Amino acid sequence: MSTSDPSILHSERLFPNKEANSDCIVALSLLDATTVDFLDASAVWLFECEQQNRGNLVNHLRQFLRITLDAYPQWCGLIKAVDSVDGPVRADQDRLAPHARRFGRVYVHYGTRTDPGVEFVTARAADTLDGLCPSSRTTSQPLWNQEKVALSKFVPKTCLANPLKQPIVDNADITPPVMAIQVTELACGGFALAVKIAHPLADAQSLFHFVKDWASVSRSALLCEPTAVLKPLFEPARLDEAAAGDINAATPDESIIEQTKSLPFHRYDWWNVPPDSPLKTRIPEAFRNQDIPPAGKQIPWSEWDTKAPVSHYIVHLSREQVEKIWTQANSASSTTAKTDRLSRHDAILAHIWSSINRARKMQHDPGPVHCDLAYGCRPAFHLSDAFMGSLSVMVNVEMAGAELTTTANSDGKETAVLPPIAHRIRQTLLQLKNHPARLAAHLHRLAYETSPQRIWQGFLGSRHVMATTWACAGLYDVNFGLGPLSSSSARYADGILANLDGLVLIKEAPPSPSASDRESEVRHCRVPSAWTEHGVDVQIHLRSEDMLRLLRDPMLLPDTT
Repeated sequence: MSTSDPSILHSERLFPNKEANSDCIVALSLLDATTVDFLDASAVWLFECEQQNRGNLVNHLRQFLRITLDAYPQWCGLIKAVDSVDGPVRADQDRLAPHARRFGRVYVHYGTRTDPGVEFVTARAADTLDGLCPSSRTTSQPLWNQEKVALSKFVPKTCLANPLKQPIVDNADITPPVMAIQVTELACGGFALAVKIAHPLADAQSLFHFVKDWASVSRSALLCEPTAVLKPLFEPARLDEAAAGDINAATPDESIIEQTKSLPFHRYDWWNVPPDSPLKTRIPEAFRNQDIPPAGKQIPWSEWDTKAPVSHYIVHLSREQVEKIWTQANSASSTTAKTDRLSRHDAILAHIWSSINRARKMQHDPGPVHCDLAYGCRPAFHLSDAFMGSLSVMVNVEMAGAELTTTANSDGKETAVLPPIAHRIRQTLLQLKNHPARLAAHLHRLAYETSPQRIWQGFLGSRHVMATTWACAGLYDVNFGLGPLSSSSARYADGILANLDGLVLIKEAPPSPSASDRESEVRHCRVPSAWTEHGVDVQIHLRSEDMLRLLRDPMLLPDTT
């Protein structure tokens, strides 16, 4: 059971160990710019800590954070935006490429005397690891109510910079940072580590890469080993260079724009609102008095009751349950080639999406429902996991509500009909995977949007889920070397999402709590055979009355006996 909020002990700004020789101005990518108004990328890890490491925990983490920031200096700097439609108004914008000087594009300026640094907060809480996340949680609480845990309380309250909004700060003289970190010492001797960063600078992949680097530096020091050379790749221009056509030209290439119309993307237009709508305030002041034609559909606000209470649960699927779901999803494709078989991720997403829509009582609804799925673009543009930024788009997987909720009887038990759902997911993703030129065309179109933040590719409410996947992200590969050998990785880790109806996060479950099993994995550096080896945790936010039906659904947790 979670207790009261942590007590803040100290807050400071940290900077790289090495001083910069000169300042740098770097335009963030086209995809980065679309995320300016997104919620911060944020995650929390719960760690055990050996007795001998507790007294110096904060100083140790602070010291090696600064060393790690030597490889991430841009995260200590300022994030700025082009907020004029008449060309650059600041001298520093003259250093940007022509396409990066358009309204709404964002850039970082770092290595200056005014760099805000990274906010580093230390705190203390009365919670214990067993109270926050019992080691038996995956078996004793497969349906885990997060209202009783609230890991979000360990996230620093610091407001991060948004270059298109006025900063919300207690002291107007303090520039908000783009990143904040909080280390909270727990009553049991363990600690919670929370990291959040402005989305234009990092998605979850970038955030995890950073935390793993930090942990690697810490572990090397404790083992008296040489520090590995950190090699994050911060070159946003490489993504923009992958755009089709010439994005520095004065006008777009209409033949390239035409190619984007076959992409499985929503185009919800924040600016397409009735004249008397209060949402007109979303239109930037530079455009508010202009007659601007719609660039996409009106956002279907009537489908989302934003005042309805929302519940938040973690649903744990064991490895055996995942295998059963995967087998069930592939049951109609036994004759297909092995390379064409559906993935475990396809199957898990199909299972969760169909379960949510049964809970929403869509069984007789012929209208479309949507899974708005975050799709990482690094592979499509031949960029490694070390490439920093926010490289994803939102894909619209669409089916009729009645089709999505179809069930059948098997051995006297009602089961979901997963094959058509999982195949729809796979076929939709293949529209991008098999046609990378379409993503290059998407970048071209994005370069000429009136504002990169104008179009929303997803939505929430009764007909949508917005799903993010951290499969294969290595969430539990973070090892600072501070805990016992048998449990140096985190007891538990999770993403911090807003409690909004329809948000879903799929991620690997923590390794076995058995000391012998975990010590063997650490000693032998054994890589699990599949990201689902320890099962899967699914974070679900759903309108409370729908959540109640979901939890009562006997098909949610498949019987593997």
